[in-house]
Amino acid sequence: MTAITDTSLKDSSPPNPAWLGEQIRQLRKLRKLSLQQLSSATGRSIGFLSQLERGKSQPSVSDLNKLATALAVPYGVFFSQAPAHERGLVVRQAHRPVLHYAEGVSDALLSPGFAGGLQLMLTRFAPGASSGPQTLSHGGDQGGMVLCGSLELWVDEQCHLLAAGDSFSFNSSRPHRYCNPGHEEAQVVWAYTVSA
Repeated sequence: MTAITDTSLKDSSPPNPAWLGEQIRQLRKLRKLSLQQLSSATGRSIGFLSQLERGKSQPSVSDLNKLATALAVPYGVFFSQAPAHERGLVVRQAHRPVLHYAEGVSDALLSPGFAGGLQLMLTRFAPGASSGPQTLSHGGDQGGMVLCGSLELWVDEQCHLLAAGDSFSFNSSRPHRYCNPGHEEAQVVWAYTVSA
């Protein structure tokens, strides 16, 4: 599958807060990795990584997945310095931490943190937006439901076209990717379990 891209989406995406780049820089330094070493581990250029650390570029979903692996941290750590939200059982809509990716995709954290074994996300896909051309693979399980629009879900190179109201689940170690093939925004609620 060739990912559908629209370069105008990249320009219109809201910037991520400054804490994301600073957090990546701090993790890299904590792991005693140079930009060159992180570049080799992620397959991204030194220039891109430098701009990312300075808040001048946006990562893709795949980029953050690779960064989490290279920095030996769970993916959820990238939400950990988002604006404070109500502690305990409730996350108010106005206080959801949100990450914006380069392809016109954004993730809003719906669960009150990453301490438990289950995380919930609301993902918004602009028309043509995708997780990127490379497949993702990580521990745990995931499932979800399409709230509106359509989602092309690829698992083990098998494509499933989902419409509003359709749901899915699979083991996250299976290679997967996804995109919005439609002409309107798609919204998907995801549930992720964290592997031990």
